[in-house]
Amino acid sequence: MKINPSPMDISKLNELRKNLDTIDEQIVALLAERQMNVDAIGSVKLDTKSPTRDYEREKQVIDNVIKVAKEKNVDSDIVKQIFTLIIKTSLEKQENQKINTSDFGFEKSALIIGGCGKMGQWFARFLSNQGFRVDISDLNQDENNVDYKTVKLDYDYIIVAAPIDASGKILKDLATLKPKGIVLDIGSIKSPLKLPLMQLSDAGCKVVSIHPMFGPDVKLLSNKHVIFINMGDSASVEKVKQLFKPTMAEQIDMQLEDHDRLVAYILGLSHIVNIAFMLVLSESGEAAGTLSKLSSTTFDAQFAIGENVVSENPHLYFEIQKLNNYSSSTLNALGDAVQRIITVISNNQEQAFVKIMQKAQLYSNSRCAP
Repeated sequence: MKINPSPMDISKLNELRKNLDTIDEQIVALLAERQMNVDAIGSVKLDTKSPTRDYEREKQVIDNVIKVAKEKNVDSDIVKQIFTLIIKTSLEKQENQKINTSDFGFEKSALIIGGCGKMGQWFARFLSNQGFRVDISDLNQDENNVDYKTVKLDYDYIIVAAPIDASGKILKDLATLKPKGIVLDIGSIKSPLKLPLMQLSDAGCKVVSIHPMFGPDVKLLSNKHVIFINMGDSASVEKVKQLFKPTMAEQIDMQLEDHDRLVAYILGLSHIVNIAFMLVLSESGEAAGTLSKLSSTTFDAQFAIGENVVSENPHLYFEIQKLNNYSSSTLNALGDAVQRIITVISNNQEQAFVKIMQKAQLYSNSRCAP
């Protein structure tokens, strides 16, 4: 039997909700006050040339709020999650503050070929915020488009941010045009770009190959990596690294010959596993909503990653698989691993299955080894 709440109950509920609204407003006001302090701290860090991130201080903050949460009988895990997000947001503001006050781009210019693409737009914002004059060369640019083939290429930096196949052709054009500034590509795969990059270098041009290991939606470069490949011009490499000095991105030096082999695992394997996972689900006949209601922690985490992967540019992701000379060996290894597990299960080889998982666990544990 349905029991309707009494007018007194409704009145009490509304009063409690009004109290919550007041508390929520107080929380937001305190967050705004906290942010003012974060901005002030950011200014002091700039004046004293202190690093943006202080892991010891972050630990102190988290440890302190967990201690207070336990004293107040509040779920410490929830408090930790909230303050981890607050710290991340604060770091974003301080990093942007550092980028925006950088004078590295003063009286410097940059041309971004493929500047209408997502990563091209990211670099346009990134360099503009450092004071660079940024021009765009892109067939999709309706206004103020610069044709790199016809203009005087007197830019300090020329960034090739086009699709991989197109980037190879652009680099070959630049080898003929011989710009004075530093040319850098940002391609995810280097195999198709190796020859044009070397031709550019042979032509006497300043050339650096980089790979930003993040997507265009990233707001904070802490714990993100940028790979730098020296094409024989160390001075230019240092100047390109200077672009990322205001950020917290980790700079990794790598040989051209090593890049695609490692990326075949880092990008190629992780992409294809998640695409296959989402493909199986999409062709299962089971509604996504139904599976979500029955989900587990593992499924939720995997679905979230898979969802992000399949929402990316499919043409770029195909290029990452197709144009990498090491992709076939990685894909074959994945196919062999899946078939091996299928065989173990089909033959009721429990101990073999255990050994497979134990081997994977040992490899996982080795990640944290000194």
